[in-house]
Amino acid sequence: MRPNSIPGPGSGDQVIVIGGGVSGALTAARLVDAGFQVTVLEKAYIGNGASSRSAACIRAQFTVKETILGMAYSTDWYCNFMEHLPHPGDYYKPVITQNGYLFLHERADKTHPWCREAAVMEWHAAQKDVQLQQEMGVPTEILSASQVHARWPHILEDQIIGATWCPTDGFLDHDAIYHQGFAYAQAHGAQLHQKHEVVASKTRGGRIRSVITGDGSTFEGDWFINASNAWAPRLSPLLGGMDLLIEPQKRYLYFMTPNAPIMSNEEWRQLPMTIFGNCKRRGAYCRPEGDKLMIGWGHPTQPETEFADEDQDVIRNGFGPSENGLHNLGYAALQEIRDFAPTLGDCGGIKHATCGFYDVTPDHNPYIGMDTQLENLVHVCGFSGHGLMHAPVTAALVEAIITGKIGPQGQVYLPAPFDQHPLDLRRFDPNWEKRISIPERNVL
Repeated sequence: MRPNSIPGPGSGDQVIVIGGGVSGALTAARLVDAGFQVTVLEKAYIGNGASSRSAACIRAQFTVKETILGMAYSTDWYCNFMEHLPHPGDYYKPVITQNGYLFLHERADKTHPWCREAAVMEWHAAQKDVQLQQEMGVPTEILSASQVHARWPHILEDQIIGATWCPTDGFLDHDAIYHQGFAYAQAHGAQLHQKHEVVASKTRGGRIRSVITGDGSTFEGDWFINASNAWAPRLSPLLGGMDLLIEPQKRYLYFMTPNAPIMSNEEWRQLPMTIFGNCKRRGAYCRPEGDKLMIGWGHPTQPETEFADEDQDVIRNGFGPSENGLHNLGYAALQEIRDFAPTLGDCGGIKHATCGFYDVTPDHNPYIGMDTQLENLVHVCGFSGHGLMHAPVTAALVEAIITGKIGPQGQVYLPAPFDQHPLDLRRFDPNWEKRISIPERNVL
């Protein structure tokens, strides 16, 4: 949180945003609207990191109050995207498709013996989570197995005990969001410098005075925002800041093209983001991507702390498609889908795979808050795969931090109609030893 000793912003305060992804774009756009002078520094090109490689989903079905509230706000923000970031002319394209999120819960007697207790516990916990989500204004429902099968006949009724379903969840157009975010910010006075990697900084009196980029340029500022995500743990000490407990972990997406239709085109395009089981051996997911099916799985991989930019698209051995199907992760994800929806899992072959890095924190909650070493460094990173869906509320929290609009216990109030519950910024405090220790369970 922001120390009380820091003076509030003056007219024309200069903010340096480091990172050219969605978090950087929407933060820059919000801060220019708030009257700040904003400069964005990106080491390569906008969208260079996870923003352009994301599965691009958004949901409010989380287990922590702050995240539920933040995602409800972000969903509404994306639904009104063109009002927040109007595009010149008559062009309009929605950036959110609200097909919903469907979390399937397996019957205990259908899973492996060592998973049965976990399956029962997850189902009970999920129902409590729905109650919390509803209290926060999210229209999540609990569906019986028969209700799920009636709505989506390709899902086996006897495989599941039920599901949680939120119709306002969905998918996002990541490229349109960061492109328009930066276009809006620039149109309102922000400067965007691509191919400007921050390589050094100058500090004095516990504050960053300026950063230096690889071409020798110097950028002075009053505030500095570390929005570099998977690169954030490298950038912070370079700026003189704290160590960030973030591990870059590779995640893979696979794309299946159906050999023949298994449902109407309209039904296909309206398929929800579906998560097939929630105990430890489960968790494969899929959603439509045009005429293809996007498939993934929250399977852990070894951290790659020294990765280069080009490593983002390197598919490691055991994770890529082959002529005879998929090896390891991809095949396992496909088998998970077949267990619940055999016609969907057998409808075609994998054509290609893509990948990128999650910036994973120990509790899977992001770091949004002040650095412990520097008075004017704000971290917005560690989203563990949720940075795109989190970006609108991230931008709102950054504005609250640097304008001092935070209560004595870390309370931040979002704009109406999301001001019925305060958001406790301590949940996201980068000083991890003081974080409220309730981890997110749904970490896909």
